[in-house]
Amino acid sequence: MLDQICVEYSEFSEVHGVLFLLNDQILTDLQDIDDILQRDTKGLFELYFLTTSHTGNFVQQLEKLFEDLDVTENGEGWLDILRYAMSRNIMLRWKGDPRLSVVLYDGEGREIAWNFSDKFKNWFSEIDPIKIDKKRLQDIVNSNENSYQGEIECKALLPIVGEKEELGNAFVTCMSARVLIELITTSDGLLRRNMFDDNVRDSQGHSAVNLEILSTLKEHPDRFVLYNNGITIVCQDVQQKNGKYILENPQIVNGCQTCNMIYQSYQSNVNLDGVQIIAKIVGSHKEDVTQGIIRGANRQNIVYEEAFETIRTFHKNLEKYFENNQVIGFQKIYYERRSRQYADNLQIKPQQKISFCGLIRSMVTLFVNRVEDSHRHEYPLLKKYKDNLFIDTHSCQPYYLAAFLYLNVDRLFRDKKLPKELSNFKMHILLLIKEMKGGHSPDLASDEIDPYCDRLLKSLENGKMLQSAQEACKKFEEIRTKWIKLKGNQYRFGIKDSAEFRSFLMKEIYGDLEEHTAEKLYTGYVAKVDLDIHNTLYGFIEHEPKNVFFHEFDNPGIDRSYIGKKVSYKIVLDGGQERAIDVRLI
Repeated sequence: MLDQICVEYSEFSEVHGVLFLLNDQILTDLQDIDDILQRDTKGLFELYFLTTSHTGNFVQQLEKLFEDLDVTENGEGWLDILRYAMSRNIMLRWKGDPRLSVVLYDGEGREIAWNFSDKFKNWFSEIDPIKIDKKRLQDIVNSNENSYQGEIECKALLPIVGEKEELGNAFVTCMSARVLIELITTSDGLLRRNMFDDNVRDSQGHSAVNLEILSTLKEHPDRFVLYNNGITIVCQDVQQKNGKYILENPQIVNGCQTCNMIYQSYQSNVNLDGVQIIAKIVGSHKEDVTQGIIRGANRQNIVYEEAFETIRTFHKNLEKYFENNQVIGFQKIYYERRSRQYADNLQIKPQQKISFCGLIRSMVTLFVNRVEDSHRHEYPLLKKYKDNLFIDTHSCQPYYLAAFLYLNVDRLFRDKKLPKELSNFKMHILLLIKEMKGGHSPDLASDEIDPYCDRLLKSLENGKMLQSAQEACKKFEEIRTKWIKLKGNQYRFGIKDSAEFRSFLMKEIYGDLEEHTAEKLYTGYVAKVDLDIHNTLYGFIEHEPKNVFFHEFDNPGIDRSYIGKKVSYKIVLDGGQERAIDVRLI
């Protein structure tokens, strides 16, 4: 993003950054303009120019830019986008004249003294000067990180008294749409999208339910509070101050559709004066309390267990990891952990997004080595392999590798660069690429997992992905032919979900070596730590149907501070009794 917005053209030295939007979508290349107009027919063009200059030089350079736009040398990508967006064919599809926002960063409190010519002003529907000082900049940073205090003003809050102090404080209130809008928008009037990160779904657009919400807001605003289920807000703390309630780092965990429709109505100048919303507000810093609230609040709808899985911190960190990484020579990929999370972003193509379903299927294939299960629905996969996958102590790198292989092999099949008849065995091809290029992978909890993934990704750079996939397809054909010849023609069917065929495939690659299977990794809370008669530590971890024993001999470094803390561990049998090893704090 920084590379795309920075201006290095010496002729426009006072212009430090540019950003262009069409129908609220950031433009990164010319194709974006065509894609948006193909979807929306008409477009609202918005231009942002950033500077730190107070002088007239900035005004002169900006006016010269638009006067000479057609003859300015093609130097940087932003110029091409601007020129195309303001070309005759595209202008015919504008909703109206473009909007211009000029952003000044100033840490010294000086006044803006820009005087644009009338001719320049006539090119735009409005020119909005925006001044950002140090405090405003910090507010923007806090908003991006969802680290801020929200204020709500309401007539009364009904306290919900909990039996345990650790649960925090909770209230039920009725707030106006105006108060809700102030809570969910920034000082610039933008929707705080990260306030909905703990929702199991993102905005579902103009679905039937959402259209009903919009209709009620327009036609029967006074009935909205009776028809709507309300919203649930979870924050780290709730405090009363000067007649207002201060919410520390609020998250709206239920009511994403309601909030989005109210925001859209507000943007469209719908009169919301009579609209009231019931809100349950919970202040708690304990994650298990928050998770329980999210589950309870969403049971009114059909929400599958895997949707609750993806609101865990591990998946949020995984989503950010995907956004911050890219393999050289390949498109960026994204983890769409919530339904329709990137639906409105036309820059992110379908082939760049992997859902939880695709991710768990590829992980079961590649790092649990159970490719025969990969066709199953995500819920039974999560139930069966929850002790193997998405553990808090796991690195994000193997999950990124699995998604990368899944998306790119799928793209190669769709582009007809791999044999169409093998598309039903896509997951087997994934497994073969990994095993043929990288060999057996270390355990997901191992310190060697990241170097292994790095080596494998490196081997696929510079166009080697296609070659590796073609080699895997050829190998699969050889193994399948040998399997049918050995077992009989009736065994050509049912290969995809056959554990026996998977074992045969692995032995064909490695010979008669012991088959590698991922060990189960469990998680639980330490119930007890004490000294035995030999003055060494032992303890028990909460586990069903009975607690698991562990000893200092297998787990050097444990101490009494482990009591009550969450740990990961593996189970081995010792004389017919279960024992925990590799006990690690989470």
